[in-house]
Amino acid sequence: MEILSPAGSMESLYSALRAGADAVYLGYSAFSARSGAGNFDDRQLREACDLMHLHGKRVYVAVNTLVRDEEMEDVERVLRLLCDCHADAVLVQDLGVLDMLRRQFPFLTVHASTQMAIHNASGIRFLKRMGVSRAVLARECSAEEVAGCAGEGLEIEIFCHGAQCVSVSGECLLSGQFGSRSGNRGRCAQPCRLMYTYRGRTGAWLSPRDVCLRDELDRLQETGAVSLKIEGRLKRPEYVETVTKSYRAGLDSLEPGPFRRAGKDEREGLLQIFNRDGFMKGYLLGDEDRDVVSLGEVRHTGLSLGEVTLVRRGMAVLNLERDLADQDQLRFPGGEMIYAGNGGKRGDRVTVRLRPGLEVQAGEKVYRLVSQKQLDACGGGLPEIPVDMHLRALPGEAMILTAKSGAFEVCLTGDVVQAARSRAVTGDEMERNLRKCGDSPFRAEQVTVETREAFVPLSRLNALRRETLEALSRQIIRGREPGCGEVRPSEPVRLPDRPCPPLAVVRRPEQIRCGEGVRFALEPEDWRMDVLEVTLAGMPRGTWLQLPVVTEEKTLEQIRDLTSRFRDLLGGVVLGSVGQLGMEWPVPFGCGISVPVMNRRAADFLFRKGSEFCVASPELSGEAWRILADGCPSLLVPALGRQTVMLLHHCPARVRLGLKEGHGACRLCDTDHPDALRGTCLEDRFRHSFPLLRVRLPEGCQVRMLQDTPVNVLHRVREMHLNWMAQVTVEESLEALMRMSGQEGHFRESVE
Repeated sequence: MEILSPAGSMESLYSALRAGADAVYLGYSAFSARSGAGNFDDRQLREACDLMHLHGKRVYVAVNTLVRDEEMEDVERVLRLLCDCHADAVLVQDLGVLDMLRRQFPFLTVHASTQMAIHNASGIRFLKRMGVSRAVLARECSAEEVAGCAGEGLEIEIFCHGAQCVSVSGECLLSGQFGSRSGNRGRCAQPCRLMYTYRGRTGAWLSPRDVCLRDELDRLQETGAVSLKIEGRLKRPEYVETVTKSYRAGLDSLEPGPFRRAGKDEREGLLQIFNRDGFMKGYLLGDEDRDVVSLGEVRHTGLSLGEVTLVRRGMAVLNLERDLADQDQLRFPGGEMIYAGNGGKRGDRVTVRLRPGLEVQAGEKVYRLVSQKQLDACGGGLPEIPVDMHLRALPGEAMILTAKSGAFEVCLTGDVVQAARSRAVTGDEMERNLRKCGDSPFRAEQVTVETREAFVPLSRLNALRRETLEALSRQIIRGREPGCGEVRPSEPVRLPDRPCPPLAVVRRPEQIRCGEGVRFALEPEDWRMDVLEVTLAGMPRGTWLQLPVVTEEKTLEQIRDLTSRFRDLLGGVVLGSVGQLGMEWPVPFGCGISVPVMNRRAADFLFRKGSEFCVASPELSGEAWRILADGCPSLLVPALGRQTVMLLHHCPARVRLGLKEGHGACRLCDTDHPDALRGTCLEDRFRHSFPLLRVRLPEGCQVRMLQDTPVNVLHRVREMHLNWMAQVTVEESLEALMRMSGQEGHFRESVE
């Protein structure tokens, strides 16, 4: 398995290389889903690729944001740059960018970003048909689903360590809808890390713990995944080095066996560098609900350092549970400070001078957020590349230096060697000089010299050594670069102009009103097969079925089988995610709001795949919608209703009850339990209420977190002569949604 480390900056890339990463993933200065990371400009990107290839490592570049029409030319320029830099792969989310890659850059290796929300074998089959080489699976996948995906013959990458998005990646609109900073555009403001109130209790209901699977590498290997991804492009270089080094040690022990789990110091090092109230094993290995979120803390919690026993005159006495060192960063309940002093060992009583204004009381716990010793232990030089050299320096002949590293070898010729007039330069002297590899990346191993009675100026020998090692570096880099072909010309985008009725997605059959010039799609709450069969049988003829966003492969196959049985009754299915394009549907299909379309090329791609209609991204508005959907009635604009701003895999009701298992068999809502989720909401600090709706699948519930108020821009959309779609969620009917007290909602500007 590959260890894939984050590189938010060149310093982090050095840390990853030093710690033993097999590859790094990084972002270019545009179109990266982590615009807050340092990211890389043109020069740095070339430098990064050359350095990693020199050391036999790989570079994957994220171009994984959704892209607007006016940005497509810039995306093409970035892809050309990746060709020039010989990046090993490009990560993408946008279907328009994927289409551009396969049609214009077929030689570039493509990885499907986790932002694409691929989560089952059908999604993998779709990617294979598109020529994608690897899928970064959604974090919500179980080990069984990962194994099923790996069995389809595509490379599978999974997250093994670090922060987790609480919503299905690529399906989160919260930051963009309410903060104008779209996570799908690389500018997530992390509203999930804020406090919310649920049933009167305020806490971090949307803040997952970080994942740590260091001690589960043997189980991860059994899934068939080929790459283990460490989250952290926004983290400091020392984080990258500490975590990568730990996983390198664990993975290296798997080969000869037995697998070596992390010792106490190693595990504490992982916690010390970053954790949020401890670690979890994630959905991959079965953590549920209360094990997933930490209600009390969203920040790094560090490690417990000890307890305050006495406070007097700006000084505090601590009983130490762990070592304390100069420049450690400490957190007391009343605030943080940097410690300055001689420190102490575990079990010591140490007096700490408090910073002015910091209120501390006896009996309080103190935590060490940053260990200066841990940071100081990181850094240093990059790994050296072993090289063998052979020098032939015989009088009357040109000096020849051969350098070999692995399968790579160069041979350079220098000046003609003069015979020694007095004292000859000995072979030992020449060897010592050759071993001084200077600031090159090489370390001399075997050095041999063939000479006799020769005079060789050491300055000329140094120059030949330098030129030879530089030539060897270039040969190694060129030899490890992926090949590039000719970029094909862009093809025109042609969207259909066929008539298409507006679309209304409702939650109950009684909300369907046939014969009104509107296509209705039912999005039922309960997808258990016995319930779904009754639901389909009771739908008016011609109704479409809106599919859920995320399902296990088995569930999706069962839904497909039911649609086949009811094909004469159904108008078609509305796909809930990109991966569902990999399933063969027995009825017509359209692409719903969770299949992101932000540019006409993405729409063209979907129509060519057979979609009858698709929905424009809700993260656009106004003129951007007009540019996107102009002249194409089959491209619908989301003009009415509440968007799902997050799709959660943990249930706040179960978290509130402290439940850690039994998620799949839960019946709180089925029995109308007083603590059930139904009818509840999350409230933010501004008292905005976000309704929570369950999606009941055979494998367990998901939770839709809705906008606090419905969008109503129908009048403006009609003014632009665009077609529309509506989502009826907590409202009683489409008519009630359209009335909305006779007033339209705010027509927001485009999300950047």
